[in-house]
Amino acid sequence: MNREVRHITSVVVTLALCAVMVGVPIRATATTGAGKPGSPLGRVRPLGLVTPTGVDDDVPGVPLDSYPIISRTVTGTLDAYPISLPPVDKCDVYSVYLAPGEQITLDLTGPAGNFDLLLLAPGTVSVNAPRYVQIGEAPGSTEHICYTAADLFGAGTYYVVVTTDDAEGEYALTWRLSGRSDGNVPGTRLETQLVTGTVDPVDDPDDVYRIPLEVGQTLTVTVTVDPWGESIGLGVLPPRWDNAGIWEPTTDIWFCGDATFGQGSRVTHYVYVDEGEDIAGDYYLDVYAPDVAVGYTLEWEVLPGLAPGAPLPPSPVVSELATTTVYETRLRAGDTFTGSIDASPGAEIGGRLYAPDGSVVWENTGLADPKPFSYVTPAAEEGYYHLELTPWVAGGCRLDWSIDRASARVQGSDRYATAVQASRSAFPDGADVVVLASGADFPDALSAAGLAGAYDAPLLLVQPNALPASVWGEISRLGATRCFIVGGEAAVSAGVANAVIEGAGITPVRVAGADRYATAAEVARRVVDRLGPDYDGGVFVARGDLFPDALAAAPLAWRARRPVLLTRPTALPSVTSSALAEIEATGAVVLGSETAVSEPVRLQVAALVGAAQRVSGGDRYATAVEVAKWGVSSGFGSYRYVGIATGSNFPDALGGGIATGAEGGVLLLTRPDVLSTPTAGLMTANKPSLRWVRVFGSTKAVSTAVSSGLDALLR
Repeated sequence: MNREVRHITSVVVTLALCAVMVGVPIRATATTGAGKPGSPLGRVRPLGLVTPTGVDDDVPGVPLDSYPIISRTVTGTLDAYPISLPPVDKCDVYSVYLAPGEQITLDLTGPAGNFDLLLLAPGTVSVNAPRYVQIGEAPGSTEHICYTAADLFGAGTYYVVVTTDDAEGEYALTWRLSGRSDGNVPGTRLETQLVTGTVDPVDDPDDVYRIPLEVGQTLTVTVTVDPWGESIGLGVLPPRWDNAGIWEPTTDIWFCGDATFGQGSRVTHYVYVDEGEDIAGDYYLDVYAPDVAVGYTLEWEVLPGLAPGAPLPPSPVVSELATTTVYETRLRAGDTFTGSIDASPGAEIGGRLYAPDGSVVWENTGLADPKPFSYVTPAAEEGYYHLELTPWVAGGCRLDWSIDRASARVQGSDRYATAVQASRSAFPDGADVVVLASGADFPDALSAAGLAGAYDAPLLLVQPNALPASVWGEISRLGATRCFIVGGEAAVSAGVANAVIEGAGITPVRVAGADRYATAAEVARRVVDRLGPDYDGGVFVARGDLFPDALAAAPLAWRARRPVLLTRPTALPSVTSSALAEIEATGAVVLGSETAVSEPVRLQVAALVGAAQRVSGGDRYATAVEVAKWGVSSGFGSYRYVGIATGSNFPDALGGGIATGAEGGVLLLTRPDVLSTPTAGLMTANKPSLRWVRVFGSTKAVSTAVSSGLDALLR
């Protein structure tokens, strides 16, 4: 079906769809990802034969990463004359690596005449045989490209070409990379019934969400735009046919298949997925901004059908069942899922509980009602579970259920394996980027939290001179295509970097300075460079010679995507003050008491950034509590997920803190043998909010007595 996609001018758009729509191109221009459209592919003109004379004249060009990270502008000169003879220099080529979901923004300004800006895909062997991704071909020499990498071209090295056929002069090319996993397929999984976001036609044009649909399901989506009356677009990306007539996953938002619109109205489509005709699989919703930047609210509902099912409603669930209904809920290690299924007189209802791998972990074996069930989630089987209710004889059904939470231990055979287990827990679907730091000392890993957050990445620990087998295995499981090593070769050797290259085929980017303070400053620059306009101006400042205060802030730095800068207790290092100025920080949170970071240092930080709030307690355990309170009150954390780690050592809290941040939680510290009083007090005060408690490390790090005390708090 060939639907013309129109810019949606309504303030409320409701779309009901199912897996029947065949993908056809929309906005079919040279922009196959996200961004301001370039010239239509049907009108793409050849670049023109180029005779390479310099390293920047053809692929592979000059890596943009070779330029200083604090400068995102490169300059050059082109000369297309004389026209009748081989031109002097008609194009410059640059290369840049993009991971899936990573967005590049390019802006070109040039002289009078016409300079063009091209983005070419991985696999391009020459500018004379280009694989076009996007073309900025506006009149004149001012061009803009915004592209979010997708599976269509995959992760790899892309090529940026500045070219001209009929002009000469100097140009300036400004570039920026940012991580926007929602900017293209596969997008962000829809988990909550209401999500909010913003889209901007220049630098954030698309927000993509994915949801799996099965035969028999209908998805209803409502998008409300703010401010009222502005334009918003909503497209549908179904699975699609390949050239051989076989269904395959959608790989790029170019294959949008549908959109709805209406001025001040609600437009609804109801389509049923009929077995034998339609296709199940991952469907995608593309919310896009055709005209101006707007905020929006997206609400959705899957009408009950087959797995993956509808979100499990609050207990009790009373319904009339005529067809199989499947409910979905997420269970974590240690959760006990209990309940009962009770059919009305005359009805017969069967039940099954499916684990994330599709295996049946419970089913009723008789017809007697009620049918009770109880299941304790193993650590290795965290994920989405599905409760299937099948009416053998149609009729009424009452489902009662509850989930009893318990603390669960995340541990490995050593500190390196524990960080791996933390990564597996928080990143079950993998990650495009991984951050490595030494597990033998703490400073570099402390500053790595913000970098990991900026890339939605886990933190793994390595030995100074060896890549542990468990770490290599986790990099492989994650499917990472980019790796950062935080710290110099004294902390993580060149041999470790080579092992990553040889084992994973990834060339790591090392982020390091002359010492721990300079390394933290370099990491901060990387964080801000990554975020670009999304950086909110905040930083954390902690002492660099001890670890506890910065540990507690790690999940918040990850979640807020803020740098962690280090200082001496009584003197602010010049590299730290320079970094604060360079990244244009506008506010700081100073961690720890005046013994940890003196008041003169706090005042110096405040003078540089405008405001510096101290967050501290009577000791390291009380400081962690105060940091958690600050994080929750600031919206960067929640008591729903609480990580617990020993306060007497650092390794387990390093990877555990990042995992806690990825789960939106807070990290608290405890003594190894007894639950610390400040920690117990905060958890008791917020007991109604507690859902998941994770203890990072073995019983040597956090004793059984502590975990037993935590379980008692949760009951």
